[in-house]
Amino acid sequence: MGDSQILEQLSSQLLEDALHPPRQADGVSQEFLDGLDRIPKKKLKKDDTCAICSTPYLDDRYPLVVKLPCNDLHHFDLECIGPWLKLHATCPLCRKNLLEKKKPVVIVDDEEPWDDTFG
Repeated sequence: MGDSQILEQLSSQLLEDALHPPRQADGVSQEFLDGLDRIPKKKLKKDDTCAICSTPYLDDRYPLVVKLPCNDLHHFDLECIGPWLKLHATCPLCRKNLLEKKKPVVIVDDEEPWDDTFG
């Protein structure tokens, strides 16, 4: 699926949701949006663009670019991703649920400590 198809699909979904909002939004809270990691302007490259609107971030004098917790490469204009996340708690690129807590990794060590007293 090409970038233009993804962009068209996202735009269509956002328009559909705006015209016919769900009774209960399954999106994130304002606190979640406010807590998203910002990408400083000095770390943005000339060719970095928003995956939703395709506008280069540096075309804006004061870009407000946020990174989603699912992937360091999933970053968007806050103006673009905000409405999406208010309706959907998933990343529009990978569809990962952003509200799921990461499960801790438990390492079980079944081996007994090495004892070299016998032989």
